[in-house]
Amino acid sequence: MMINRHVVFIRHLAKSIFPPKLRHNNHAILSLTAAISISASAAFHYYCNKPLNDWSEQHYRSRSLVLCEKELGNKSPYVAVAETTITKEAAPKPLSRTTLLLYNLKLLPYRSLPIPRLLNSKDPVFSYPDIVRGVRRRHADEVLLQEILSSDRLMKARQSQDQQQMQPILHEVNELVYGKGVTPQIREDFLAQYGCVGHTPAIIKYLVDELAKDRGIVEVGAGNGQWARAVNDYHNLQMKQNSPSGKAFEFILAFDNMQHLPLSPKIYHERTVPAKQYFYDKVKLASHVDAVKGFASRGRVLMLVYPSPGEMASETVKAYMETSDQNDTVVYVGEGIGGANASEEFFNYFLGKIGDSQDESEWVLLKVMEVKRSPGAKGYEKVFVFQRRRL
Repeated sequence: MMINRHVVFIRHLAKSIFPPKLRHNNHAILSLTAAISISASAAFHYYCNKPLNDWSEQHYRSRSLVLCEKELGNKSPYVAVAETTITKEAAPKPLSRTTLLLYNLKLLPYRSLPIPRLLNSKDPVFSYPDIVRGVRRRHADEVLLQEILSSDRLMKARQSQDQQQMQPILHEVNELVYGKGVTPQIREDFLAQYGCVGHTPAIIKYLVDELAKDRGIVEVGAGNGQWARAVNDYHNLQMKQNSPSGKAFEFILAFDNMQHLPLSPKIYHERTVPAKQYFYDKVKLASHVDAVKGFASRGRVLMLVYPSPGEMASETVKAYMETSDQNDTVVYVGEGIGGANASEEFFNYFLGKIGDSQDESEWVLLKVMEVKRSPGAKGYEKVFVFQRRRL
């Protein structure tokens, strides 16, 4: 299909989107037409080749108005190619008004938003569709759970101690809490292997081979240390294969205050199979602030995996930033706004919202990755990677 046909169609679409007063504003229509054309081309290139938002420190390529060469070949007379190489010296920019308009109109999916980008108060990075739908679903489940717990049938089953009456009620509760087909044992097995949220080989590889390759990681709130163990094991394997005689380096430092561990060390002690296979035995006892203020933590990438609700996450990031100018990169693994992790202050900090003012943030979103979801699909976590913009 010719590019011109796409443009004509998109111009008609743009006119239908704008209100009557703006339909004759050629500048506005041309801007939206160009934006939709580029987004459609990017989406086409994504499905035929690879995601355009895979950014590396070296460069990434952006193609506009270009059809997939795998489908049309290099000699098609209808293909207009405009290719630009953006180096790491090019400063990331915040989302444009046109991009935000397309996203809010649901014409541009979340995964197609450009990365890297400079964050500001209007950025939807923490308000992705999964978390918006998930929070509504979670609230509905809580209402249903309260109805079950206060129901007459539960009260009668307790009074009579009738197991036949209790079983279907317990089954309903399990489905609301863990998801359909997920038993407490399945959930606990997942916790033993991954913690509250699961890592993937792609995540671990990115953290070790790219993001923190020459810096190392400091993890705060490491819990039983499943993520730290996966990172450490992969790093040691890479060192053994690529630098067998290299200098020993403790790639990840893991800390926790040991007050709210997901799995009790009295039950999952060092002799149990989960502890031997998945736990990290070098998690150190320290408060979240002391962990990042230590000299050994300076210059490392800060990682927060499923931080508890409240101020711990924001206090950790602020202390990390204040400790050293070399501290500039944060990995957050958890849910977005309204979810089970961190606080409103934490999200506002990255979005540049301070008090009543809403200033442009100095944080750049480097990457968003999908996690291994817990059984039952009741979690809505993602991996977010942020870096402080150097002024």
